[in-house]
Parts: sequence; C-alpha cells; structure tokens
Amino acid sequence: MLKYFFILSVPFLFLLSCNNHKTKIGEDILNDSTLSIEHLDKLIRENPNNAKFYLKRSELYLAKEKNIEKAILDMETALRVDTTMQEVYIKLADLYLANANSEMSKKVLERCLKRYPFNVDARIDLAKIYFYVQMYQEAMSEILKIEANNLQNTDSYFVKALILNETFAYQDAITALKKSIDYDNKNWEAYNLIGMIYAKLDDSLALDFYKTAASLFPENDEVQFNSAWVHQQFGELTKAIEFYDNAISIDSSYYEAYYNAGFIYANDLKDYFKAIDYFSKAIACDPFSHKAWYNRGYSYEQTSQLKLAEEDYRQSLKIHPNYEPAVEGINIVIDKQRK
Repeated sequence: MLKYFFILSVPFLFLLSCNNHKTKIGEDILNDSTLSIEHLDKLIRENPNNAKFYLKRSELYLAKEKNIEKAILDMETALRVDTTMQEVYIKLADLYLANANSEMSKKVLERCLKRYPFNVDARIDLAKIYFYVQMYQEAMSEILKIEANNLQNTDSYFVKALILNETFAYQDAITALKKSIDYDNKNWEAYNLIGMIYAKLDDSLALDFYKTAASLFPENDEVQFNSAWVHQQFGELTKAIEFYDNAISIDSSYYEAYYNAGFIYANDLKDYFKAIDYFSKAIACDPFSHKAWYNRGYSYEQTSQLKLAEEDYRQSLKIHPNYEPAVEGINIVIDKQRK
C-alpha cells in the first residue's frame, strides 16, 4: 500500500513542481516593462491566488487605461488574497481618495493599523484625512501616537505643522516644520509653508526662507511663484518679477505668474508696455479672466491706445457684466476719444 502511494505521489509532486515553476516564471515577468493587461489576465486565470498579479494589473489599469475603478477592484482582490501586504493598504487608500471616497480610504487605513499599529505611513495618511475634513483634534491624535512610539519622520512633522497652522499655533507650526526639514532637507513643502507662515505674521524672515527654498528647488514652479508673491508683499518688486519669470520658465501656462507680474509693471513700476505683454500672455492662458482683460485695457489706456483699451474693457464686461472698473474705464476712454 505504501509503495502504491509513493508511485501515485511522484506525478503529483511533479505537477506541484510545475505549478510552482509556472508561478515563479509569472512573478519574474512582473518586472517586464512591456507587460500587458491581457498577459496578466492569463496569469491570473492560471494563478488566481497570487496577490502580486492583481496588484500589478491594478497598476497597469491606472497607467495604461486611467481606469481607477478597475484599479480599485484589483487592489481590493489583492488584499483579500494576501492581507499581509502592508503597502497595498496604503495604495488602496490613496486610490479611494483619488476617487473622492475618503470614508473608504479611512476604513482601509484603520484596517491596516488594526493589523499593523506601527505602520507610520498608514497613520500619517489617516491623520491627513482627518485634517482635510477639519477634524483637527483627531488628526493630531494620530500624530501624537506616532511620537509616543518615537516613529516620527519628516512627513509626520509636516502634517503636525499643517494642523498647528490651521489652529493658529503658528510658532509651534514653525518648530514642527524645522524638525521636518531636519529629517529631510529636500522637503520643499516644509520650506514653503514656513515662508507662508512668516509672511502671514508679517515677518521678513519669510524672505530668507523663500530665497533659500528658491535656490534649493529651482525647478519647482510652486516654490518660485510663492517666493515671488512674498517678495511682492514685502515690496521687493524686482526680485518678485524675477521669481515670477522663473515660475513661467518652468510652466509656460502659469496664468497667475503672468497676471501678477503684469500687475506689478502696471500699478507699481508704471511700465505699461511690459504690463501689456504679461497681461496678453495671462489672457492666452485664461481667456475668461475678466481682470486680465481689464488690466490690459487699463495699460492700453495709459499708452493712449484708446480703441484697444475700449475693446478690452468691453471684453471684460462680457465675461463679468457690471464689473465697475471696466464700466468706468469704458466711460473714460469714450470721453477721451471724443476730445
């Protein structure tokens, strides 16, 4: 009987070995950049209990088809197959958020933390959700749990600073941001927020932080724009225009940068020809900006191009009927043309 069993088990073990080999080959394929969804469909049919295949297909649904619903379904399946994949909880929570479902995102993160209470990424993401729905006490509670276990990092300090900033604890927020930078001096968002808080406090230290941030992150259009905005607030107009131009060089469709630079030229430097150029580019980026049309009209008016000024004022009114500055502008240029 034992001999008979052994004879039967040989082909069984052979088949088992073949199946394991097939799975291993399939997992090796996951690193292939040419892998298609159709190929993964086949692998999943052959290996329905391999969570990595579902995870990879989820990523491809996002990358190749921009199909977030299918991506979510596959990631949910991956977690049902293998509940130990901690990174999948985080990715699935991100997908729910991207799909405007913060409640499901919260539930997935709570599931992760119930199983893995020391998963810092999950706790930070949960704190962010509480922050975005303005549950600041609950958000801070999650951050304090991280600190109680001495697991804080640049992101935990940054989220803590966001909460403190929204609850008007500005100096404590600055302290948290400086710690965030100590953990990671490439955290541009921390530099950015410090500068904004100092600007809010009307403290010229904002200029120092933005000068540092702008030099550290020369390819970050948000940092360059905010640096320009703060320099504009403190009256350093030449530097402001320089930083607005930096932002434009990174993103040539940056409407706000064109508009703000044009505003400086028109209202502060009285260089109306420069202002016309910047407002024209702002209009090209956003043809429905009644303020850009109005300000270009005003600049045309100051350079005695009255017909062009009238046309721009009228366009401003088409977009925003009864916009008082444009109404006043039309009356002025019509009166000037009659003289």
